[in-house]
Amino acid sequence: MKTTKCLFLAAAALTLTACSNDDENLNGGPVAAQVTAGIGGVQTCASGTTWDSGDAIGISTIGSTLTSYANMKYTTSGDGNFTHAADLGGEDSGMFFQDADETVTFRAYYPFHGNEYTDAGTISDVTTDDQTMQSTFDFLFATGATASKSSPTVSFNNTVKENTSFTHRMSRMVLNFIAGPDVNLADLSKYTLSGLSMTGSFNTATGEAKATGTASDLTMDAAYITSSSSSLILFPQAVAEATLKVELGGQNYTATLTFPKANAVQGLESGYSYKYNVTIYKEELNITEANIEPWVDASVENDGNVDATI
Repeated sequence: MKTTKCLFLAAAALTLTACSNDDENLNGGPVAAQVTAGIGGVQTCASGTTWDSGDAIGISTIGSTLTSYANMKYTTSGDGNFTHAADLGGEDSGMFFQDADETVTFRAYYPFHGNEYTDAGTISDVTTDDQTMQSTFDFLFATGATASKSSPTVSFNNTVKENTSFTHRMSRMVLNFIAGPDVNLADLSKYTLSGLSMTGSFNTATGEAKATGTASDLTMDAAYITSSSSSLILFPQAVAEATLKVELGGQNYTATLTFPKANAVQGLESGYSYKYNVTIYKEELNITEANIEPWVDASVENDGNVDATI
């Protein structure tokens, strides 16, 4: 196996780890890859607002004809800088550049799955029934970052190279509950969403997340409503509508959520957020038409109402 034009296997680099990167460049030794990552151009995390300490991504090289790294586990302390996982040897056994003339292209996904040096492939039979575990299925994907021995930072960040930051591959639905006259949201005990698949898969090589199961019910109790809002992460799927049932003060209210096209598909589309204002009146629910936006911090406003009765 040649080692003159490839990412150098970590085992061969162990005796050289005492050297700094500058020394390694001067002496012709391997140089450790350094990884930074953001989401949508900013260093924000999956289901939260920042990378959490211990968040792990899987990094692979693309199109290497010689030795390549597959599904390498890199973790962050929460600042968007990633290092090779301590439980798998730490920095001394991470990715190293060997050939001064080679530029390597990388892809990555979150959250890490499987074993190092083995492609993670498709993660199947994932369920979104337990929304308290969003960090386990809020799949992210990034590709196109490049690095080399002389420039060893693998930057999944749009500020360095366009379209290389991590992007959300799932869909998000946000329900904002609003109290009508003489309605107390403290009496809201639960809501149920029907007509959507809660099971799907994620391809770690292409970044495709998609629903694979049949439609089922998702019931969320009041504990999952924070500041009158509830955020769900769901698999992308082609669907015209879903049914929302709200139980408040022993009374059930039902309404229909419609899904206009976000881009090319009617339904929940990958990387988009769907926001509904759900106003609860004594006699009915009033649900605004979806505000659809790319799953970043921007906002798009749409008009329209859908009425529903008891």
